[in-house]
Amino acid sequence: MKEIESIVLDDDDEALAPAVVLATIALLAVFAVGFAVQAVGLVL
Repeated sequence: MKEIESIVLDDDDEALAPAVVLATIALLAVFAVGFAVQAVGLVL
């Protein structure tokens, strides 16, 4: 199974790379904003 998955990922790596990067940045942004909101809420 791992070999098949690695082959599929290798074939689509170039096409998925930008989407993966954008998704990762979006998730980090969401966590950062959520953490900031919680921090401000605790302070206030």
